[in-house]
Amino acid sequence: MIDRNELVLSTHDAATLSAVLATLSPFDAPMPGAMDEFAEMLSGATLVAPHALDADVVALNTEVTYVELPHGHTRTVQLVHPAAADASAARISVFAPVARALLGRRAGTRVPVALPNAAIDELHVVAVRKERVRS
Repeated sequence: MIDRNELVLSTHDAATLSAVLATLSPFDAPMPGAMDEFAEMLSGATLVAPHALDADVVALNTEVTYVELPHGHTRTVQLVHPAAADASAARISVFAPVARALLGRRAGTRVPVALPNAAIDELHVVAVRKERVRS
């Protein structure tokens, strides 16, 4: 049986994120505590081979649709490497608070969050779509 609350990352994503963390200084961190939170998340995640990551798990370069609770606003974003972030294109850095909450979660999961917008208590992951391979 799948544990919908289990944090799952591909070994590739974990290595990429660890490398990004290793290059940041506490002064470069996008938000206070983000580096520590990410390091803790990486150490507690279940790691799987990239090909074994289920299609419904939020990962780097996936598009995720979620509902902000309790008010019900629906948003769709793509989680990307910090260098590829572009808020105007809904491409958010994995270091953004929402991305940190969503990364490694499965569709159907409800994630309690502490976001800058205190009106949002929880995120409900509605759908996950992997990045299309471009030819």
